[in-house]
Amino acid sequence: MDSPSADKPNQPPPAELDGPEVRTWVQLVRAYQTVARQLERALDLHGLSLAQFEVLAHVHFSSGIIQSELAQCLLVSKGNVCGLIDRLAAAGLVDRRADPDDRRANRLFLTPRGSALLAETLPTHLAIIQEILGGLRGPELQALQSLLGRLADRAEATGAG
Repeated sequence: MDSPSADKPNQPPPAELDGPEVRTWVQLVRAYQTVARQLERALDLHGLSLAQFEVLAHVHFSSGIIQSELAQCLLVSKGNVCGLIDRLAAAGLVDRRADPDDRRANRLFLTPRGSALLAETLPTHLAIIQEILGGLRGPELQALQSLLGRLADRAEATGAG
């Protein structure tokens, strides 16, 4: 049985799906996904996913971070971080070390191989971001940062974060 909308393929979306908030959300998601795809293609050449790269970068810049703190930074569950760390440790990129002050926690460090891979991939990663955002002038970047900060604060305040 055909759906009612199949009879009218060019029917405009309902008003609640065509408001400025939804249009803005779609643009935000589209922009993020486009940038993420470019970053993923560059990282794929090195056998890394974007999530794995983000773990390497966070561990590099916060050496000794514990897994639960990393999960908070990445806005993912502890289980997701555990799986990522398992794969990165198996690849010889990340080292888990028991926290001397808390036997339940592991501190994370990059191995020499992980540091070398990050050093190899980070310049390209940054170049892609700079190329894309380079089309915005200083005040535009500041305004975008401010608006995105407010959006993140609002999402956290409403329980969406």
